[in-house]
Amino acid sequence: MHFRNLALGALSAALGAFTLQAQCYEPNTGSLLLTGDDAVSTVQSLGFAFPFNGTTYTDCYVTTNGLIYLSNGALPATPASGCCAGSTATLVTGDPKIAAYWTDLNVVAGTGQLLFNNTLPGKCVITWQDTYEYGTTNARTIQLTLWVTGEVDVLYDGRCTNATHTVLVGMSEAAGAAVPAAIDVTAGGVSATTTNYELFNTTTNLVDVAGNFVQFFATLPGYAWVNTSCPSGSNTNYGTGCYDIVGSDSIYNIVSPPATAATVLSGAAYTFTPAGQTYLLTSGGTYVAPTAAVDLTLTDDSAVTTPALTTPFPYPGGVATSFSVCSNGHVAVAAGNSTAYAPVAATMLNNPQTAWYSWHDYNPAAAGSGKVKFEQIGTVTYITWDGVYNFGATVATGASTWQMQFDSATGTVVIAYQTVSADAHTLPAGEPHLIGYSPGGASNDDGVVDFTTALPMMVPLTGTVHAMTLNADVRPVSTASTGTVVNYTLANVPELIPSSGIYVGLQIFSFSSVPAPGLDMGFLGMPGCWLLVGGLDVMLSQVSLSPTQVTPLSVPPGVSPGFQLFAQGVGMITPGSLPGGLNAFGAETSNAVASVVGQW
Repeated sequence: MHFRNLALGALSAALGAFTLQAQCYEPNTGSLLLTGDDAVSTVQSLGFAFPFNGTTYTDCYVTTNGLIYLSNGALPATPASGCCAGSTATLVTGDPKIAAYWTDLNVVAGTGQLLFNNTLPGKCVITWQDTYEYGTTNARTIQLTLWVTGEVDVLYDGRCTNATHTVLVGMSEAAGAAVPAAIDVTAGGVSATTTNYELFNTTTNLVDVAGNFVQFFATLPGYAWVNTSCPSGSNTNYGTGCYDIVGSDSIYNIVSPPATAATVLSGAAYTFTPAGQTYLLTSGGTYVAPTAAVDLTLTDDSAVTTPALTTPFPYPGGVATSFSVCSNGHVAVAAGNSTAYAPVAATMLNNPQTAWYSWHDYNPAAAGSGKVKFEQIGTVTYITWDGVYNFGATVATGASTWQMQFDSATGTVVIAYQTVSADAHTLPAGEPHLIGYSPGGASNDDGVVDFTTALPMMVPLTGTVHAMTLNADVRPVSTASTGTVVNYTLANVPELIPSSGIYVGLQIFSFSSVPAPGLDMGFLGMPGCWLLVGGLDVMLSQVSLSPTQVTPLSVPPGVSPGFQLFAQGVGMITPGSLPGGLNAFGAETSNAVASVVGQW
């Protein structure tokens, strides 16, 4: 721990060596003024006399649509909100206006805020923080600062990109002022008029103010304006971690011939109990005879969708509101699986829909056969093969009775057998019984599991490995007086020794990067793992009892905006302990995170 603190301290000192340049963002944003759509504040004091077009103004009205009105005291009537987009005709009429980002904004309570601060020396700061463009969830932040000198500053975060509404940026003394030619806000320039604007549209003049800091200086007459870049902090993931090895999320047993199936399955039951995103499979369960069940009217090699479930059934990866039942002994969460008569493991493992199986060649449409029935009692759905004939059977000795039970309250699935026929019917390919579970999509084949001897057992079986992932939680921000603590979370750290419950991770910070896909570490015995940082400037180790490890990094005040830091995680393993003996070196790598320090 002492070394860890020293290492973090050294990194913070290195970051602090990059001195702050001119501050763009004012972090003291004041208090909440408004939320909502198309809202206008009451009259607000600026806290000083603001010179504009030869007049001073002591107050303003602020709208949620990125627009303010200047005034001296309360106006006879509250001005319009500026809905629903900026326009030059409205800009030059009525009261003096300053449009920081005049469009159809929506300050959604709980997500965005319109903030106001008139207590700072010599300036008033208005911030549209994380406000949506109406009709979207595209958030952006704009900050407007009015100075006692008459200077007007507007800061745009990196999300102020293309909009679906017209956007106007500018100002006007209004009262019927003439509409001059448009300016280019981000290019800098000089004008001889107080009315200055750029009108962005959705086709020919797209919004291009993202990440810019525009300062307007009064020249009396007119204005000069300059634009500088003021980056907001960001974290961007790049590259990929190793390894994503998909083992079998499925499990199955094959019982054959019919005489053996009759002995092994009659009176048996198997219970799938939810365990996270998988199941614990155990022996046990009770068959429940149908009472008021309905016939699903299945024919040979067919599937039908059941009536809607009284309570939806939760399963790993989703929720079912009905089931697709195949006459050949399997139940899926939706239609689309094979209805073939012959039980084939590869077919089960690659069926597109999650399903539970007691797959056999049944024919409920045969003369004299019982039916496949559906019944709901409380939270449990029962689907029963009630005396259903094997295909080719013509007498009662060819009938089997068994059911699947789905408990929506717990997510538990039971396959319970009463009697299974020993009849050797005329199609040998249909004789086996395949019992098991497989999620939708492709699964690896880990082979037959003998349910009579191997249970209890967790599903998935062996061979599943998930790649490590690295993420940073907040943007790194540094101003003259404030810094940020950024937490880098390394997930899916592998066990040092299989089944030990001990996880050893290494967090690397570097001042340079290797662009994705990175450097393949196969030459070290780590094939498929990539080095994505350019140096091992700081390395921090962590030993834990959890596969998730968090490394907090303190970004101090005074770091230059735009400074970059790169991070990547490493997990230590026993060499050759992965499926197939992969990775002789004994380490895995995560993706990387590129962090850019900003002033907001």
